[in-house]
Amino acid sequence: MPGPQSFAVTDNVWCVRRPSYFTCSYLVRTPRGVVLVDAGMDSTGHDVLHGLAAMNVDPAEVRSVLLTHWHNDHAAGTRAIQERTGVPAYCHAGDVPQLNRQSARPGMRGTISELIPEWGFFVLFKGLLGEATPRAVLDLQTTTYGQMLEEFFEVIETPGHTPGHLSFYYKPDKVLFAGDALAVVGGDVHFMARAVTPDVPAARESMRKCLTRDIDVLCPGHRTPLAEDVRRKCDRMLAHIDRGGRWPLLG
Repeated sequence: MPGPQSFAVTDNVWCVRRPSYFTCSYLVRTPRGVVLVDAGMDSTGHDVLHGLAAMNVDPAEVRSVLLTHWHNDHAAGTRAIQERTGVPAYCHAGDVPQLNRQSARPGMRGTISELIPEWGFFVLFKGLLGEATPRAVLDLQTTTYGQMLEEFFEVIETPGHTPGHLSFYYKPDKVLFAGDALAVVGGDVHFMARAVTPDVPAARESMRKCLTRDIDVLCPGHRTPLAEDVRRKCDRMLAHIDRGGRWPLLG
């Protein structure tokens, strides 16, 4: 099975992507050290370690993990990275029960979840079936709209995909880390797939919160970042949302 791909998005932002599900986590070099936005879909932390090696950065330089949401394709590696670095993880209170495994399903569902491999679509089903990350996240710090994390990251509450979904705006470089609040497909801004958007009204408003920011680079939770003609493409999607444009089945 193919391993992670790590590549530079900007001088300070690197993406770690899993080809099996096109899941993207990000590593940001800041004046305070390296900040992770999500922690990969491999519960051993291999995805993040691959990205750090590509950046030529020692794990000791990692300061924290900013979690967009609890789904395993984004948060599975958090515990392993914390054990390696001792850093806190920031999230919204709405996703805490899954991240600390209070919501974990006992019995047969939990057992089946543990047997599902961390590969492709399976990793999403693994988490949804077990209703928790594979390992409880340590030192969870809850955060809310408008707070600044690690001095430079503005917190944006973007529910819809999960009740506690967050996005983060890195002000120095005008980079939006959107998680699964929206998608980038074929070099353009799209809706996320309808099947993974249980609260469409909330998700529409979340997209508006994201797209009204002054964005030079858009980093979604899947496929590939967007770094060209970003403002025009965001404005076009924003206008479509404001017109009440329908949410297609596949996003």
